[in-house]
Amino acid sequence: MDTIELKIKGMSCGSCVSSVTHALQRVPGVDAVDVDLARGIARVSGNAQAAPAMLAALAAAGYEAESLSTGAGAKTEHAHHGDVPTGTAHKSGGCCH
Repeated sequence: MDTIELKIKGMSCGSCVSSVTHALQRVPGVDAVDVDLARGIARVSGNAQAAPAMLAALAAAGYEAESLSTGAGAKTEHAHHGDVPTGTAHKSGGCCH
């Protein structure tokens, strides 16, 4: 089992933590998720090969994220008008803004 750290922008409350947690838990290969709101970090235990899918799930949930773990994926980019290319997206402020 690998541990992947993701830096997540746009989390501002407990509801954001819940949204991020649920989005990541739905990704195949994810075993456990621990989200630190104060640091803006999610630590995910599971298969490191699932990192691109994790970034895509966060993008679909409205959060910009990047992997802090070596070789685990790339930074998300901006999406426009609801288009969410695999592994990319940004929605300013996540759930609350």
